Amino acid sequence: DYFKEKQLPPDDCARFYLFGGECNYLLNMGSDYHLHPVREKGPGGWHTSTNYLSDSPGNWSEPNVKKLLDLCESCLSQSLQDQRIRGRVIRKSRAVGMIPLSSEERIPREALDETVLRVQAELQQKSQNKPPRNYRQTLTPKSLQQKQQYSFDLPYCAFNGGRDVWVDVGNKRVGVQILQSYLGVPAQETLHIGDQFLNTGNDYAARAVCPCIWITSPEETTYILKSILRLAGVSFQVSGIVDQSAYTKTLAMDASKDRTMTKSSSSTGFVTKMDVYTGEIVPVPMTNPK
Repeated sequence: DYFKEKQLPPDDCARFYLFGGECNYLLNMGSDYHLHPVREKGPGGWHTSTNYLSDSPGNWSEPNVKKLLDLCESCLSQSLQDQRIRGRVIRKSRAVGMIPLSSEERIPREALDETVLRVQAELQQKSQNKPPRNYRQTLTPKSLQQKQQYSFDLPYCAFNGGRDVWVDVGNKRVGVQILQSYLGVPAQETLHIGDQFLNTGNDYAARAVCPCIWITSPEETTYILKSILRLAGVSFQVSGIVDQSAYTKTLAMDASKDRTMTKSSSSTGFVTKMDVYTGEIVPVPMTNPK
C-alpha cells in the first residue's frame, strides 16, 4: 500500500524481492503493487539457475525433507510434554512450529529457548550421522541401512520467534546466497539486517555469506537505509521534504505486538479473529460490546 501510495515506478517495483520460509518461497513485486511467486523451474527459474549451489532448495529430496520434519515434529511434541507447555505443534510443507494454544496465551521465553536448544542438539546429532544413544551399531548391511535413517543432508533453522518456535528447512544463509546468485550481486555489495543473531535466532547463519548489522527495532533499519542512501549521494523524501542530513524518526508497526488480524462488529458484539498460524477465523465475544 505504501509503494502504491507513493506511485513507485514499475522498474523499482521489479527490484523488490521477498523470501518466505527462510529460503523456500521467492516473491517479486509486480507493477500492480502485489507480490507474485517467482518461477522456480525452467529457463530463468530460481531453482534451476541456482542448482549449482549444493544447499539450494532445487537440490533437496522430498524423502530428506520429510525425514527432517518428522524428527522436528517429534522433538517439539516431546518438549511440549516434558515442559508442560500450553501449546500445540503444527506442520507445514517446509516447516514445523510450536505455538500457543490461543493468541491470548504466551509461552515463557525460557521454555521457547529450551525447546530450540533441544531441537538444535537433536538435529546436530542426526546431521553428523550419529545414531541415538540407545542404538547399537554393528557392521552388517542391515545396520548400515538402519543408520541412514538417522542422517540427512539439508540446511535447517530452529529459532525462537518471540511467541513461538519454528524449525524451517533451509536458513537465511541459503536465502542470501540464492539472491546473490539470482540477482548477480556480490557478497561485498550485500548487507543483511536482522534482530536475531543469537544461537536461538534465525539471522545468525547469514553471517557466513555477507556483512551483517544487528538491529533492535524497525526504526534502526530505517536509519541504516537512510545512511546508505546518504553515503551513496542519493536524495530521498520524507513527508514531502527532501532529507539528506539527520536521521528522521519514522513510525513503524511492531508486528510482535499483534499476531492476529481483527474485525469488530458492533451489531453482533463479536470480534472475528484470524489465527495467523492456521488461517482459522474464530468469533470471539467483544470485551465491551456497545
